[in-house]
Amino acid sequence: MAAPVHVVEMSSAEREQAFAICRALADEFRAAGPRHDEENSFPYELAARIRELRLPGLNIPKRHGGWGADIATTARSVELLAYGDPAIALAFNMHWGVIGFFRGMWSEEHQDRFFPGVARDGHLFDGAYSETRAGVIGLADTLAVPVEGGFRVSGRKSWGTLSLVADFHTMNATITEPDGSLPTDHAERAAREVLLVCPASADGVRIEKTWDALGMRATGTETVVFEDVFVPAADLVSTRFRPDLFANLEWQTLTFASIYLGLARRTYDETLAILRDKHLGAVPEAADVKVSDQQLVQIGVGEMCVLIEAAANTIEVTAARLNENRDLPDDPARRLGWLEIPKVVATENAIRVVDIGMRLIGGGSYRRGHPLEKLYRDARSGPFHPLTTDQLMQHLGSAELG
Repeated sequence: MAAPVHVVEMSSAEREQAFAICRALADEFRAAGPRHDEENSFPYELAARIRELRLPGLNIPKRHGGWGADIATTARSVELLAYGDPAIALAFNMHWGVIGFFRGMWSEEHQDRFFPGVARDGHLFDGAYSETRAGVIGLADTLAVPVEGGFRVSGRKSWGTLSLVADFHTMNATITEPDGSLPTDHAERAAREVLLVCPASADGVRIEKTWDALGMRATGTETVVFEDVFVPAADLVSTRFRPDLFANLEWQTLTFASIYLGLARRTYDETLAILRDKHLGAVPEAADVKVSDQQLVQIGVGEMCVLIEAAANTIEVTAARLNENRDLPDDPARRLGWLEIPKVVATENAIRVVDIGMRLIGGGSYRRGHPLEKLYRDARSGPFHPLTTDQLMQHLGSAELG
């Protein structure tokens, strides 16, 4: 079996070095973000930079040649990158999120096979787990038909973030009967949902350019299509896809939360920079009005600060609980609910922070090209990440009520 997931391997100096690298790379994200947003294009050039900096191995354990970042260090690194550009950071966060999953989902044998290539060669993994019908909460309609030596896989994954540069696709699929039919018993069908890995270059894999969204446009979240793709039996990496995924979902919830925390911090700094210098000039009540002297503006900035620090503290405390193995429910359903809370707090608070900032700055922030206009659009994707805000509220309430 795999080694423990939540361990702290990096020294303080190693963590600070990782953060310094991410701060510098965030400047490149910031410079590239507006163009890729406008063109609805993927930042291929930054995939090359991430490989050059060996960042794919950020949260690969040291025993496999990686940096050994724990969940708190990974989340902070993602936050720093998102400050530069949240959409570009969200794209590459797909890799760090699924690597975190695999630390808990995969056997040591599978980690031995795949993790050194991530650390040494910069291999990138995506996680194509959602389909149009019901997203990740729906059982996989992608089918894995048993054949000699493995499976023939066919299906469409509609939220393939990072798929354009991934070296390996990971996908959930339902193992069928030999004739390709699904079990008629629902429980048996659910038990046959597995996790598979295949090279992006495999015969029968193609990408359909379907991504054209309100925000997060640089993520390149295209549709991954599998057409009779042969996957060897050795590349079935988890026979318990759904239970194993949800048992390790903190790697998604805390890194997703960190994307939107970085977005909120960027919004806050952009807002302060404008408000500190903004004057209304002469109005009927005064010869000149400095915006930052207005009580309404001061209250708004104070609220932004509270919302940001509430999200930051929720992420930090949850990560510390995981690393210290304390204060989390033993029941899997309640544990999942508690670990989803940081994502909901951070995503909902980010929306509120951007809304407040735009109202304080005024109508100029509504124009295309204003920094807050893009951040406004990017923030709107937050509540849709699984578990969605509404799904989490319902799940948490149900788990708490028993």
